[in-house]
Amino acid sequence: MTNVLEPRSIGELTLTSKNYRFFIPSYQRGYRWGKDEVSALLNDLLEFLIFSENKKEKYCLQPIVVKELPDGRYEVLDGQQRLTTLYILLSYLRQSDDEVNLFSLQYETRTNSEAFLQNLTTEINSDNPDYFYISQAYGIISNWFTDNGTRIPRLKRKITDIVLEQVDIIWYEIKEESNPIDVFTRINIGKIPLTNSELVKAIFLSKNNLQLGLDEDDQKIAETILNNKQSVIALEWDAMQKQLQDDKFWAFIYNKKENNYQTRIDYILDLVTESPINKKDSLESFNTYYDKIKEVRSNPETVKELEISNTSFIEKEWSELKAYFDILLEWYNNKWYNHIIGFLISRNENVIELLKKYKDLNRDGFKSSLLNKIKDRFLAKKLSALSYESNDKKTIESILLLYNVVSSLLQPDTSIQFPFDQIRTNKWSLEHIYAQNSEDLKEKDIPLWIHEHLQYFQRNLKENDTELVAIIESLKVLSQFDISNGFSEEYKELFTTIFSDIDRYNSKKDEQDMKAEALIEEADGYQWITDDQSIANLTLLDVGSNSYLSNSIFGVKREKIKELDKIMAFIPNETRKVFFKYYSDTVWHDAYWTLDDRKAYVKDIESKVYNLNNLLEN
Repeated sequence: MTNVLEPRSIGELTLTSKNYRFFIPSYQRGYRWGKDEVSALLNDLLEFLIFSENKKEKYCLQPIVVKELPDGRYEVLDGQQRLTTLYILLSYLRQSDDEVNLFSLQYETRTNSEAFLQNLTTEINSDNPDYFYISQAYGIISNWFTDNGTRIPRLKRKITDIVLEQVDIIWYEIKEESNPIDVFTRINIGKIPLTNSELVKAIFLSKNNLQLGLDEDDQKIAETILNNKQSVIALEWDAMQKQLQDDKFWAFIYNKKENNYQTRIDYILDLVTESPINKKDSLESFNTYYDKIKEVRSNPETVKELEISNTSFIEKEWSELKAYFDILLEWYNNKWYNHIIGFLISRNENVIELLKKYKDLNRDGFKSSLLNKIKDRFLAKKLSALSYESNDKKTIESILLLYNVVSSLLQPDTSIQFPFDQIRTNKWSLEHIYAQNSEDLKEKDIPLWIHEHLQYFQRNLKENDTELVAIIESLKVLSQFDISNGFSEEYKELFTTIFSDIDRYNSKKDEQDMKAEALIEEADGYQWITDDQSIANLTLLDVGSNSYLSNSIFGVKREKIKELDKIMAFIPNETRKVFFKYYSDTVWHDAYWTLDDRKAYVKDIESKVYNLNNLLEN
């Protein structure tokens, strides 16, 4: 016989006409829910009460697995903690409303458990561990209503209505001829589907569902043909799951660092059913598919239409799901889509809306819509109007990421994919290319800063450079201070002086640099790049690397970037180019981020990021 998998309302379980009687066998662990678990259930119900828009909405609890006994009772194979807590809650609500009925619940290990459960009070019963935890849960429920009832009028009445009318539990009834203990063991090693995705999979693989919509002759089709239909869906399901285990693909379609999904395919199911994304412990997609099938079965006209076209309803639903997945896979494997859509998803763009647009528009229209979305969201301001010290940090970060994405897209290699897995797993920040001031350097980092800069200047000392010799000597003096008891005022003052001397030394302008500044001072619209808080002095780095570079001078930062490169640390390409002076036609001051460097850098950003329509030709 076919196992039963369906939502059942708590209200149905309490109907006296149905006479639901549950039996908890001795091989089950006793009731052990404490304050955290009981309160979590109550808080979830309260949240649903507050945010549900109408009485048609359902709150779905995790499954219970049962098997009917010869005497009509249901042996509970899994989910008894939830079921018992629901019983305790209903028992508490019954105190204020005698119309609330209870189903029957009995523990094999406690001969008087049924009578005990029918007479619960807030008094703790310590006769045995089960009674202790059950009576404790009753007290927790009572206290919860006392605490929350003062701020929410008629809370008991409202929760009663929610529980009886809008709360469903996934009912998984084992019909097969098998030993209940064997079934219990299979559940606990994960062989019976209890997660949202496995419940949905069970819907797709159900022979009853596969037959829905086929004409009478085809419903009598050989068992082997139905098995083949099951096998095709099962193989395609497994292929989807395997693809989703590719972290690069996963990071492309899903940008959240925290993942509340039990399985990655749950995310795909939420996209297709347009369910709330990343909702913890959600059975939304299962409910959607179940309701669809239920609606079709109850509508003879719809069934007739399917039979006329000889179309299996569930195969039609599966084809739609697979089509959505294939679109995501196409985007991932297509260089243009990989870069542009990947960027938008990394910036929290609604993937469901992107999928809809892809289906509604032709290829050129879809591409144009993506570029227009980028322009509207991130490029409304000119680069000159953006500042690190304003509310523009997130915009600057997005523009610099887009700069890296577009630069990668413009590479001739058609197989290039952007590393969105690195973008997803790392925390990103803006790095000042030219160090700002000594005050931004943490005291604990100063000794290392002195050591690194002393070594750098000693390596790069040229003959007759008396100014640099003086700086080196000052750094040596500073490095010999005893700082075991903290920094003295003399130490702090000397460090501030040395930092200023180094800044002045590095910013000396030779003839070429003076020419560059003169060009900028002309009315060419680039005067703003002298501002150290502008994008001309900012690049993208992960937080760890940013901290490692600290307030080092440009030359030391470049050496550190090389060290990070050697150990294969991920550094965005355009950040690497900044410190290797990639943008400047002529490099005459390799230890300083010159005005000429800034202008070349900004012009490259402008040419790539603010001319997105050129990408339509790719």
